[in-house]
Amino acid sequence: MSNMNIIETLNISLNSLKSNKVRTFLTMLGVVVGVMAIVLLVSVIHGTKAKIESELMSVGTNTIMVYPGNIDETKGVPGMYIVNKLRMRHLVLLEKRSSYGASACPEYDIMGVRVKYKRESRTVSFLIGTGHNFQEIYGWKVSEGRIFKKEEVDAARRVVVIGDKVKKYFFGKVSPLGKEIMIRNIKFTVIGVMESKGLIFGMDMDDSLYIPITTAHQIAGSTELHQITIKIKEAKDVDRAVAEMKKILLMELKKEDFSVKSQGEMLNMFNTFANVLSIVTGIIAGISLLVGGIGIMNIMLVTVVERTREIGIRKAVGATFFNIMFQFMMESVVVALTGGIIGIFISLLIITALGPYVPFPLKASNVSIILALSFSSLTGIFFGTYPAIRAAKLDPVVALKYE
Repeated sequence: MSNMNIIETLNISLNSLKSNKVRTFLTMLGVVVGVMAIVLLVSVIHGTKAKIESELMSVGTNTIMVYPGNIDETKGVPGMYIVNKLRMRHLVLLEKRSSYGASACPEYDIMGVRVKYKRESRTVSFLIGTGHNFQEIYGWKVSEGRIFKKEEVDAARRVVVIGDKVKKYFFGKVSPLGKEIMIRNIKFTVIGVMESKGLIFGMDMDDSLYIPITTAHQIAGSTELHQITIKIKEAKDVDRAVAEMKKILLMELKKEDFSVKSQGEMLNMFNTFANVLSIVTGIIAGISLLVGGIGIMNIMLVTVVERTREIGIRKAVGATFFNIMFQFMMESVVVALTGGIIGIFISLLIITALGPYVPFPLKASNVSIILALSFSSLTGIFFGTYPAIRAAKLDPVVALKYE
């Protein structure tokens, strides 16, 4: 088919679609939704994955986490629906018996604590009890002051390092160092301010308070640990260190009482979840495109009936089977491709509008856009084939007599 014929056929298709604007728009709506599902959901998955990978790797590939409960057996969130048997003696045992120079940091979290300073009061998201080596293990820094010392942890001193958001709320631009705040009606002295970290695994680290683990245990009336974070000297020894730590903990705990995971293992667990989410995304988008495709086929079948006489005239003046089929196929592809472009455009607007307000990088990938356009085009071709063939097979004599 010559370029002129293709352009002429395209013009005929566009004129036909323009003559029924409302019907054309409703026909392509399913494709618009399907394409939006592909672009938006792929963008969310990729953005979340990038954020999680960044957070997991930020503390180093030589980092190992110990959680209460067995993640592999419970298939749930670490620490959920289990009896927490993790204690400080287990941390000491891991450091003492490690062959790989392990340095361990404890963590005990209390959610939603009331904080007061003079006449101001508010609920802070997290109170985190931790060790003196918190900075060394996580690589985080203070913007003002210092972290608590070992002797302050040993003596369960009431000292606190506050998050950046807490500092701004209570003290504004004034230095909080040496000031006293009330945490659960207990007086604490502010000795430092953490650098801004934002959200990490859904926790607002800037809206947090950091106190000695021993002090946190006194406040909560508990001896549990919610997490032990361990750093070894060499990243190449991580797998062997994980195996050794499991053996060490089994000296005092049962298999179901704890989990030992390297950063790589945690990343693999998340990637498995992300892959499942991608499959679900594909199914959702596929269903939307299927609905859109069926809509295209139904409308094109109606169009064939409405334009039977036109088809007869075109055949009478020399239009071939291929000419007729190509025209109707072109109309289907134009509808689907236009729907795809509209869907992508709306998706980009949504991503641009929401980008600054979501806690992960949200941007449309080139892969998702190419996939969306490809699938929308294929939808038009696949679901437009039958109506196009049906139109092309019409007998010109019968078609001319159609009223």
